Amino acid sequence: MEDKQIISKNPFGLNITLPKKTIQEVQKVAQQEMANISLNPFIEYFEENDKVFSGQVANEIKKYQSQIYTLGQVMREGKAHSSFNINM
Repeated sequence: MEDKQIISKNPFGLNITLPKKTIQEVQKVAQQEMANISLNPFIEYFEENDKVFSGQVANEIKKYQSQIYTLGQVMREGKAHSSFNINM
């Protein structure tokens, strides 16, 4: 006697059919939600942080690093370090 197996066309869990009414309700809710989505928070975020995205902040950081390096170079070329005298 042979064992006969029933093979489904769809994998397990995917052989469920949804009623048309359910699909229509899901589509209706999805359309309403898409209409309610606002891009204002994204636009405001990019406007507030425009200096970061345009590279102005990076340029300012490079400018300050250059100034710090130049100041350090001038200080190193200046007078020798004075010694601290502990004797009184």
